[in-house]
Amino acid sequence: MKRAVDAGGRRVEYTLIQTVRSSVLFQALPEGQIRVYAPKMMRLRDIDRMVRERAGELLEMGRAVDRRVEEDRRNHPVSDGSTILIEGVPHVIRLRQGAHAAGHIEEGALRVTVPDPSDDPAVRGVIRATLSERALRRIRERVEYFAPRVGRRPGRVTIREQKTRWGSCSSKGNLNFNWKLIMAPPQVLDYVVVHELCHLHEFNHSPRFWSLVEGQMPDYKAWKKWLEGHRDDLYL
Repeated sequence: MKRAVDAGGRRVEYTLIQTVRSSVLFQALPEGQIRVYAPKMMRLRDIDRMVRERAGELLEMGRAVDRRVEEDRRNHPVSDGSTILIEGVPHVIRLRQGAHAAGHIEEGALRVTVPDPSDDPAVRGVIRATLSERALRRIRERVEYFAPRVGRRPGRVTIREQKTRWGSCSSKGNLNFNWKLIMAPPQVLDYVVVHELCHLHEFNHSPRFWSLVEGQMPDYKAWKKWLEGHRDDLYL
């Protein structure tokens, strides 16, 4: 739900998502976007008041996000000849002009066709779509491989653009994964798949949960540590 408030003469727009939760969560996104998660039964005027009171803070958080995104983009260029990780292997980005946007992965290269190769957002959009498709296919393959071994089958398996999480398991047994996992080595992707499948047994991070993970991946700690240490490398 789109809403807006007046904060000191400044119009502040935000997206409201009301769910079954007990507290309010504010999220600042790139390009000045604000997202608010609030309890379903909370009055709209109370949510508006909270946004109004925190407007300055939220807008500054948004500007900080924009600065970080710009810095990350400078550190991860997508010009012709730059490289990007795909399943842990560096691939050279090859740009060409064409009427229809398309991406194609072949050995050692990611070929991107766009109407204007100098249009950075368009190039990144094609790369994101191409890698997301690859990620969904590969993750579903690994879910099919590990699910019988874990002894649980999930509901839906989907790919998302997640800012801080590599995967999640809902109370209904649906699994969500960050598409950027396709950049990591295959063992890292396997670790996250096993992690979320084990949540179908244990919806927590108890010793029993980690024992289940270790039963499927005895070396999971090494890949968990790799993921924690290379978060900034898996970026577009």
